Amino acid sequence: MTHQDVLTPGTFALGFGMMRMPDLEQSIQLVDTYLENGFNYFDTAYIYTGSEALVKNTLATRHRRDSFLLANKLPPWEVKNQRDSDRLFAGQLKRCGVEYFDFYMLHSLDDSRESFVETAGLFDWARQKKEAGYAKHIGFSFHGSTAYLERLLKAHPEVEFVQLQINYMDKLRGPAGEWQELALKYRVPFIVMEPVKGGSLAQLPAGAEALFKAHAPQRSVASWAIQYAATLAGSTVMLSGMSNMAQLKDNLATYKNHLRPLSPEEATLLEQVLEEMAKVATIPCTACKYCHAHCPVGINIASCFSLYNGLKRGDTKWNRATMYEALPSGKRAKDCTACEACHPHCPQKLNIAKGLKEVAAAF
Repeated sequence: MTHQDVLTPGTFALGFGMMRMPDLEQSIQLVDTYLENGFNYFDTAYIYTGSEALVKNTLATRHRRDSFLLANKLPPWEVKNQRDSDRLFAGQLKRCGVEYFDFYMLHSLDDSRESFVETAGLFDWARQKKEAGYAKHIGFSFHGSTAYLERLLKAHPEVEFVQLQINYMDKLRGPAGEWQELALKYRVPFIVMEPVKGGSLAQLPAGAEALFKAHAPQRSVASWAIQYAATLAGSTVMLSGMSNMAQLKDNLATYKNHLRPLSPEEATLLEQVLEEMAKVATIPCTACKYCHAHCPVGINIASCFSLYNGLKRGDTKWNRATMYEALPSGKRAKDCTACEACHPHCPQKLNIAKGLKEVAAAF
């Protein structure tokens, strides 16, 4: 895949999101297998702990620079002035072991950062990095309102692509369909993130999973979410966080055997699955862990929500409760002080304190 492919809607490439990676040895196997199968787009970020170092150790020191495309992101919440932006950017280049990024984004823009992003001139700063050759193409990743997305696309024609969270749950039951329409309206290609919604669309309640299995017994539940997201009109790359070889091989099989838009019958099946999922109240956390660094108590929020969701989806209580009790003392849901310091940092706009209260009650 080339730079132009990423900017051409309908490319439908499989991107490698390096947010949730295993140890170095396993990561090397995943990266090499992915490359051997003809894909080459990698996505990292400052906030993905250890991810940039993995880029260096799995890619930059082992593969020719022109053999892979690399995307990275500037965290606006860490910026006070242009010096901060320059310092962060230089650190990212060094940690990744590269001299430039193929695609560079302002990370996780939402309505709360709108004023700062404009007054700080972050889009102008990104454009300067492009003009200097340090970022071949510039864009942003997005977690805000539909109205804000339109303001961004209208005000910044220099943006070459956007990264949007779109999966069948968020599109059919949330605002993601509106975001897709805006990208099409302004003719800006988009990269899909969270196609399996942090893994939650790979582990469904028993009734919902049974619907998929009745239709196609040999297919994984996750493959339906991958197929849906990979073939959306206007998209170019679908990012998947592949944490083990089984997930990578499943994605490769989906691209080989199911890279086509859903048929009308399959679209109806998705609606039935969503109706079944609506009967089970889970917490829509994607385990990005952006909130973790801002919890003064140090609660393992993502693990608490994951264990709770597993319980809601039908796992045995003793199993989930045992894993919950294995979390460090003082770091469990019941230790939340409801200070809400984590709330502004959640891309999903969850009421984390309320969710942790539910988790504590369940266990």
